[in-house]
Amino acid sequence: MAILAIGTPWLHSSLFPRGVSSTLAVIKACGKTVRKIDLPDKGRNSTFIVHGRLGPATVEVAGKRIRMKEAPCPGHICVRQGWIENAGEAIVCIPGEILVRIEGTAPVDAVTR
Repeated sequence: MAILAIGTPWLHSSLFPRGVSSTLAVIKACGKTVRKIDLPDKGRNSTFIVHGRLGPATVEVAGKRIRMKEAPCPGHICVRQGWIENAGEAIVCIPGEILVRIEGTAPVDAVTR
């Protein structure tokens, strides 16, 4: 029983890792990929312009997070969404036809039997 109690957490963490192994932010405008950015844990801060259907939008990267800083769309829902940093998350600007999506291995959120 002691071996099972000690080995179970290790086995579970090996089979179902909590963290994301690698993350890649993919930015698309008007259906075309315009930029791919490897999101490290820290150290990279940058801002760049993406030209969508309504005009230029500003995307900001800070470490492993990314956000739409400014956009020419009405309502600015994409800007108000804020930072994203986990695999599977996305920011969509429908009027501007801009998509910011994080690809990678998403962590397991539940296990059932």
